[in-house]
Amino acid sequence: MTSAKKFMFGTDFREGSRKAAGEAELAAARAEGFHAGVDHAHREAQGQLAGLTGQLARSAERLFAQEAARTAAVEEHAAHVAIATAKALAGAALAEKPLAALEGAVRECLSHARTAPHLVLRVHESMVEAAEELVRKLAAEHGFAGKLIVLGQSDIVPGDGRIEWAEGGFVLDSQQLTALVEQAVARVFGHGQP
Repeated sequence: MTSAKKFMFGTDFREGSRKAAGEAELAAARAEGFHAGVDHAHREAQGQLAGLTGQLARSAERLFAQEAARTAAVEEHAAHVAIATAKALAGAALAEKPLAALEGAVRECLSHARTAPHLVLRVHESMVEAAEELVRKLAAEHGFAGKLIVLGQSDIVPGDGRIEWAEGGFVLDSQQLTALVEQAVARVFGHGQP
């Protein structure tokens, strides 16, 4: 076992034996302390900046998500307003010219069925006379020489109709078209009307 030694600082603290620090050493110590403080402040500022940048990024993500949700809601509402407007305009147009849509459909069908032996047009029973006159006029314009038959049916909505010929046919069904448009809007926005 070794004997205990008294801890010695190695510096003599008696009067007059103390070494005075030189100005250069003092300036170096101050500079070192200053640089250490600047480095510490720089690291602390970078940490705070990183934290604030993260908060800003999260806030921006939240705002973008909220804006996207608002935009989607506005677009969905606009689609439903457009459907309601289209229904209102279609109703007004149907009241003004109940055979306008059928006229376009008959024109298209006559271009395909010009040589067909017959053409059958099924309309609402209240529109048979007007439809017969329209079909005769359009058949003459398109050079259709086949037999024209117009039948009235109570289950067909005024303005709608069915056109049939030997090789084909055409159905004009506003309710089915409305349902298809509403289904398409529901598919795009993921649910039904607001």
